[in-house]
Amino acid sequence: MTQNSGHPHRFEALDALRGICALLIVFFHIPVHHVLKDVPTFANLQVCVDVFFVLSGFVLYHAYGQRLTSRTDGVRFMTRRFLRLWPLHVVMLGLLALLDLAKLAYGQSDTGFAMDAQPFSQGHSAWEIVTNLAFLQSFGLHPGMSWNGPAWSAAVEFYVSILFAALILAFPRHHLPVFLILGIAAALALHTLTPTPLSASTDWGVLRAVVGVFAGGLVCAMRRPASGPLRRASLLETGFLAVLVGCAVLLPVGGLQILLLPPICGLIYVLSFDDGVVSRVFRTRWLQSLGLWSYSVYMIHCFVFQVAKTAMTFIGRKTGLDLVVWHNQEKLVQIGTPEQALLPAIILSIALVVPLAAFTYRWIERPAMTPSAWRLLKRPGRATPNAAPVAPAALA
Repeated sequence: MTQNSGHPHRFEALDALRGICALLIVFFHIPVHHVLKDVPTFANLQVCVDVFFVLSGFVLYHAYGQRLTSRTDGVRFMTRRFLRLWPLHVVMLGLLALLDLAKLAYGQSDTGFAMDAQPFSQGHSAWEIVTNLAFLQSFGLHPGMSWNGPAWSAAVEFYVSILFAALILAFPRHHLPVFLILGIAAALALHTLTPTPLSASTDWGVLRAVVGVFAGGLVCAMRRPASGPLRRASLLETGFLAVLVGCAVLLPVGGLQILLLPPICGLIYVLSFDDGVVSRVFRTRWLQSLGLWSYSVYMIHCFVFQVAKTAMTFIGRKTGLDLVVWHNQEKLVQIGTPEQALLPAIILSIALVVPLAAFTYRWIERPAMTPSAWRLLKRPGRATPNAAPVAPAALA
């Protein structure tokens, strides 16, 4: 995340935070029957998506809050967000469709092969390909997750970021009070409409995005007047991190999840100064790389896990081994006992996804951010779009 301040600087700790949260989501979704699958508060790892939303609002406001001054700026902003989020999304959608085609072809030749979901059935229909292409899969058009499930957050974030920019253009001097009002209204609506507000996705997930993105914009606005180093940075960083982790571990899944948002905002605020001991750890090379690849980590893991589950089902059938088991209506891979499977699940979360994420970042994400990709955005009398900061994608 690059600061827009006339000298090169990055919000390095926030980059790492985004990467860590992406990896935690991968661990939450990994189809391995490990012991934490039966811990109720394990579901609170989904709060990492809300961290993505707040980070997105923070970065977007930092990069564009003072630069959106005309309708043309708004169109350019919308195009950039689309090109930042859509290319990897459509590639993964295509790969998942090819996987279903392969399942369909093999299923016709081997009718005894058991699948956890029939190809091109609900959640993987042709109509849902159309809505996914338009980033509309998360607006009540389908009863649940569609194709690449985690992409729901990228879809709602795209449209919420357009609303974000539109409000800055419509209220150039008073958009911050509007952000506050809309964020509070969305939080109240979310609390009223669903018993698990921070687990909402394709039903009321757009409200989660509104709360998070606008909260992030407000955090950035609070951060801007600050000058100099943050006093007692290490104490504040470790304090907010401990509160967030403690709340995630202790809070039951339900309405009280909304209490996780204040420590998220506080942690992002203090980490943005890059001054404390947590920031120093987050600036290590590996965590910085993980932050760079975070959108890929988030967007590809569903495909990777579907391939892995299909492969283990096939191997188990051919060898007669019980390699997969149904647990809480989910097909999971067995690796010894659930207690024994915890460490392998953590290792596989990294080994299966991160190397491929580095590849997709290099060959899909990064080309979309090169100067040649922005030529259509140039306009006469202005500097090339490459001179402007490109806000990283927050996840999903």
